[in-house]
Amino acid sequence: MAAKLEKLKQQDSQQYLQALHKVIAPQFTKSTKKGIKKTEFEIVLDKVHYRQLVQDGPVKMMLGSSTYKYNAKQLVLSEKALQVIADDRKFDETQKDDNLIAVYDEILSIVNQSFDLYDINGFRKKLNDNRDQFIDLPAETKYEGRKVVAHGKREMILEILKGLHANAAFGNLKPIGFSTAFGQLQVPNGIILSKNAILIHQSPSGLFERKIKLSDL
Repeated sequence: MAAKLEKLKQQDSQQYLQALHKVIAPQFTKSTKKGIKKTEFEIVLDKVHYRQLVQDGPVKMMLGSSTYKYNAKQLVLSEKALQVIADDRKFDETQKDDNLIAVYDEILSIVNQSFDLYDINGFRKKLNDNRDQFIDLPAETKYEGRKVVAHGKREMILEILKGLHANAAFGNLKPIGFSTAFGQLQVPNGIILSKNAILIHQSPSGLFERKIKLSDL
C-alpha cells in the first residue's frame, strides 16, 4: 500500500489520511469470544522515521520499531575510570580488582541517577542487586587454552558499556545473572509516549535541530 498511499498523499491529504486509517485499522481490531473488538484511534503523525530521536521526560531514546527503544544518552566517565578500563598500566596490579569495582560503582551511580530507560526488563535494578556477583569475579577473564573458564570484571564492564552505548548494541551479562541481553529495551505491548514527549529532528551534522511536542501535532 505504500506506493498507493504516497501517490494519494500528493493528490489529496484528507483522502490520504482516511486511506491510511483503513490500512492501520486491522492492527486495532481483535477477535474475542464475544466477537470483534475495535479500538478507536487517531493518526497523530503519519510517518515516523527509523531511529527517530525522542525526549520523553528524563528518557532520551531512539525508536527502533513500535516495540524497541534504543538508548540515546551518552555515558560520561571520569578520566581515571577510562584509564582503568583501558588497562594502561598506570595503576598497581594489586589494586586492579578494587579499581574495577570502583569503575562498576561509578557506572552504577550514573545509571541510577539518569538512565531511567534501563528500568525496562529490570536492568537498572539488576545492576544494583547483582553487584556482589560482579565482585566475586576475577579481575581478568581466565582461559584454559581457548576456552573461557571464568569471566572477568573488565570483560563485564566492557559488556555493560556496550549495552549502555547510545545505539542498538547489546551486552552479555549472563556471568552476573542477567538472562536478557543487556540493553535490549523491548516493550512487547508497544511503545507508549506521553503527550509531553518531544520529537527531535536533527541535521546530519547535529548542529541544527527542530523540536516538535507530541501534543502540538
